[in-house]
Amino acid sequence: MTLTHEDVRQILSIIEASSFDSIEIRIGDMSLAASKSGPLVARQAAPPVLAPAPQPAAEPAPATPVSAPHQKTQDRHEDGLVEIKAPIVGIFYVAPEPGAAPFVEEGDRIDADTTVGIIEVMKVFNSIRAETSGTVVRRLVEDGAFVEFHQPILSIRPET
Repeated sequence: MTLTHEDVRQILSIIEASSFDSIEIRIGDMSLAASKSGPLVARQAAPPVLAPAPQPAAEPAPATPVSAPHQKTQDRHEDGLVEIKAPIVGIFYVAPEPGAAPFVEEGDRIDADTTVGIIEVMKVFNSIRAETSGTVVRRLVEDGAFVEFHQPILSIRPET
């Protein structure tokens, strides 16, 4: 996995707005550590900041497919549906707060900018956008469920 400069800027702005003093994020072989108050004290087992984690010599690192920016969180199905995938690991919520109406329901028509859910990571809530227009066919993850990176969360039928 690679992070763009914009990805890092977004992560740092979320951290800056939070009450956390420091954070360490690990996604696959990527690690990012940041602190508001000064340099982080290195832990013995921690990999270098913004460097890939060491891989065992016997196992080659998995290849990361290169895709267009909008395909980072979406993949097409055989039947023409598009899967909206979790861009981060965390707890997926279908509504902005408990008891509120879900962001989207099956059958809703959505735009690329429509928020389809939120993922909570360490008390930071990240809005998940559809990134494509279409109709919601099915929600693939239950409210409050833990999601993995790139796990499908919604299926939509894109506009033609």
